[in-house]
Amino acid sequence: MPGLLIYNASAGVAEKFPPTQLLGRLPAGTQLYEFAEGDDAAQLARRAIEDGVEWIAVAGGDGTVEAVASALVDSPIPLGIIPCGTYNNFARGLNLPADPLEAAHVISGGVVRAIDAGVVNGRLFFECVGIGLDAALFPLGEEIKSGGFAKWIELSRRAIAYPRQTFDLKFDTPIRDALVRNGLDAARLDRRWRQSGATTVRLHALIITVSNGPFYGMNFAVAPDARPDSGVLTVTIFKRWSKLDLWWHYFSIRFGRRVYTPRLIVLTVQKLKIDGPSRLHAHADGIALKEWPLDFTIRAGALGVFS
Repeated sequence: MPGLLIYNASAGVAEKFPPTQLLGRLPAGTQLYEFAEGDDAAQLARRAIEDGVEWIAVAGGDGTVEAVASALVDSPIPLGIIPCGTYNNFARGLNLPADPLEAAHVISGGVVRAIDAGVVNGRLFFECVGIGLDAALFPLGEEIKSGGFAKWIELSRRAIAYPRQTFDLKFDTPIRDALVRNGLDAARLDRRWRQSGATTVRLHALIITVSNGPFYGMNFAVAPDARPDSGVLTVTIFKRWSKLDLWWHYFSIRFGRRVYTPRLIVLTVQKLKIDGPSRLHAHADGIALKEWPLDFTIRAGALGVFS
């Protein structure tokens, strides 16, 4: 069994690219599974591995792609990504072709690269973990994406009422060594960050994100310099931001249109713990996290992807 294509017809643009058309661009002998409502994509992938599949491709959105990817982590089976969803953050972060037919052709090329998988409390993620305001609003954002425009009023109300939260961060290295960019001038940044060997800090912020790739949500380039094969996670801290600042920032980074972010604090780590005096809203690739506190690690090079 050389390869398997999992085709999700309910994904954003999948109906424009029928499976017969995609199979024509994939290696001869590729098997087809048409994903149906109620199917478990990760379970399908595990079953295919047991059946002796040599690679698995997914034509679908980020949810289906990432479910299959989670089943392939730490296995020798590479993943092919044919982006057919609404935003396709995973494929976009890997610089794969946006056109599904061209993406299928990439799989036929047979070139595989190793990328990382983020881990939070034992759960894999490939895009981003958001903690704070964005996680509190994420469910409403999904409803708006699905056509619930009346939810905009409720989203605005919650955003206005949401206060800055207290975060306790513990890094695996001195903070001064983890800093990539300090968006606050040196005189305003806590001395422990700049001069000491401190590995812990308490701060107040609206949002903290921990990213394995540059994009999440509606193609928000929240970590434009993050690379999924870098071996590190990118921590982005919105420390001194007003709600209006934050709204304009997210509007500007949608689809990666503008990545200049002078007031962000950005760090890179391999391990991180986020805690605080109270449990905060958090999501991993759009799925709500119920656990608290949050422990992060990275599995470097754990997934093979055609690229």
